[in-house]
Amino acid sequence: MDPSRRSANTTVQLRTRPRAMTALIALVTTLGLALTLLTAAAPPAAAAVPDPTTASLEAANGPLATATYTVPRPTGYGSGTVTYPRNSGSYPGVVLMPGYQGTQQNLQWLAPRLASWGFVVINVGTNTLTDDPASRGRQITAAGTQLLALGNAPGNPVSGKLNGTLGAVGHSMGGGGVMAALRDDPRFRAGVPTAPYYPNQNFSAVTDPTFFLTCQSDPVAHGNSYAVPWYTSMSRAEKLYIEVPGDHLCPMTGSGNKAKQGKWIVSFLSLWLRADTRFSPFLCGPVRDADKNNTSLVTRWMDTCRF
Repeated sequence: MDPSRRSANTTVQLRTRPRAMTALIALVTTLGLALTLLTAAAPPAAAAVPDPTTASLEAANGPLATATYTVPRPTGYGSGTVTYPRNSGSYPGVVLMPGYQGTQQNLQWLAPRLASWGFVVINVGTNTLTDDPASRGRQITAAGTQLLALGNAPGNPVSGKLNGTLGAVGHSMGGGGVMAALRDDPRFRAGVPTAPYYPNQNFSAVTDPTFFLTCQSDPVAHGNSYAVPWYTSMSRAEKLYIEVPGDHLCPMTGSGNKAKQGKWIVSFLSLWLRADTRFSPFLCGPVRDADKNNTSLVTRWMDTCRF
């Protein structure tokens, strides 16, 4: 529309707009400008993370120095060790959940790796070693709640380090718990269920980005039994499915190719919890093809690229 051809009615409305409305618009504009300046003045956590490379992502630890903190009074779960970046800034939180008969040792390899790439990670021990997937899902939620509370409470090492975004990684029944948390708790925005196990469940309602990591020779939770049907049913989610050689223990500490698994998990959570698109090429496109097409490394790969 040509601005010079406004109707007379429009002109009258503009001229007679109440002074109160004019003042309100001015106030909103001022507040918006202030918010913009505050946002610009706060450096994103991603600024502390240098550009990733294949070599840096496949190293045992990332570029940031880390420290650990033992949760003094776990609420709703058995135990918790927080690994966090020493750098200033706020970061996404990630809950690690073990499988049946598992302990924090199950995913201990992943905690410092994620933290050194810009995450605050709580590695959880369950209430009992035999807790079922439903209970592990609730404990993921409880650990996430307490992690965020620690970030908002003064007097502990992670105070001010949580930005309110949550993700989760779990193994076996813990992987089933990750799926339950994604389905039932909207605070969790991305998840990595590894060799996930949860019989008779429908996760078609999950819309958050999900990375299924499964093991080709898994006699307990083969991808065809759980992860693949879930992947197929989740029609509204961004998804990644990678099957690698090994048995049910392949995602655990001391098993499997941790250089590759770590690169994929760090890249997936960096992309979807921090919106850091620098990590996307390691999951989609030519850069990842060396992994995807290596049959000794990957026995099945599915995705919803391009994300």
